Amino acid sequence: MDMPTLGPAHDALKAFAGDWTGTENLAASPWAPASTARAGCEYRLALNGFALVQDYRQHREDGAEFLGHNVFTVDPQTGETLWYGFDSYGFPPESPARGGWTGGTLVLEKKTARGVARHRLTPDGDTLTHEIDVKMGEDREFSPFLRARYTRETG
Repeated sequence: MDMPTLGPAHDALKAFAGDWTGTENLAASPWAPASTARAGCEYRLALNGFALVQDYRQHREDGAEFLGHNVFTVDPQTGETLWYGFDSYGFPPESPARGGWTGGTLVLEKKTARGVARHRLTPDGDTLTHEIDVKMGEDREFSPFLRARYTRETG
């Protein structure tokens, strides 16, 4: 059996490494009303470069807090970037979000029984944008869910 090796998809994840803070605009969802939030993301390379680990903390204007612990890696068979996410809502990941890079944007799609989420993460120097669009239930079209802009504090 050939062991996986680091490649361009692993190298691309290095652009996220560091500490980021920013503002998020969230649409209403089954879990919370529409709101604005402050958030912080800490991205760290791990496992000799085979993974990127993210710890995420969101503070909404109503005082609610949402936490996430996420692991990004690369599927050695397909070359796709994978994102395994755990959060304070408590839904365990049935499967990872999957995708890849389109230009300078990492595009990942996650399908669950609740719907489909499409993430677009764009690191650009000391700025990171994250956009999430969702299709919930029987929706046929994606709707905006999150628009966020973060600034690198360290890294």
